[in-house]
Amino acid sequence: MLHQPFKHFYCRNLPHYSKNHVKYFITSRLDGTLPTSVVQQIQEEEALEKLKIENDLELSDTEKKDLKDKLYQKYFGKYDNLIDNETYGPAWLKQPELAKIVADSFFHFNSTDKKYELICFCIMSNHFHLVFEMIQENYPINKIMQSIKGFSARMINKKLGKNGDIWQDENYDRIVRNGEELGRIIRYTLNNPVKVGLVEKWEDWEFNYLNPNYSF
Repeated sequence: MLHQPFKHFYCRNLPHYSKNHVKYFITSRLDGTLPTSVVQQIQEEEALEKLKIENDLELSDTEKKDLKDKLYQKYFGKYDNLIDNETYGPAWLKQPELAKIVADSFFHFNSTDKKYELICFCIMSNHFHLVFEMIQENYPINKIMQSIKGFSARMINKKLGKNGDIWQDENYDRIVRNGEELGRIIRYTLNNPVKVGLVEKWEDWEFNYLNPNYSF
């Protein structure tokens, strides 16, 4: 099993390079799972609301930052709910052998090729959530994601007997700012299959993982 005990927690684009101890929350989806027009609409609505916040002269910088964080949560929720509903596109990761390919690619950078410390992940039918802390300083985050998605795409294509794109090019990425946010993101990640009614407890989802050094 991939998961660990679930306890109390203690402990948009990504920059091209990272520093040690910076934590990242990344969501990536299979190619074709959302129409371009839907993604553009979400992005345009979010950009408009951000602009309104930025242009509000009555707000302090701290208030603007807090409102933008809430805005991120609002629009990420819209984006993620659409994917969870499996309204569009493929759902290949329902096949355990294909989901395991993705899980193995996450563990590679945590062990064999130690670029980050894996914190948690959840692999759903058409997307994944991944949280990690960078270990190797000044290593390009985009190279990690290209390697994960490139390796898994080759192996999934081989299993499916097909050629072509497996993953959508862009990721939905966020730097985790503090321990409180990390706890919220871990809970969100692991409870994804619970939220959509696939299991009653996060521990029952085969492709959930929580690093034993983290608990909540």
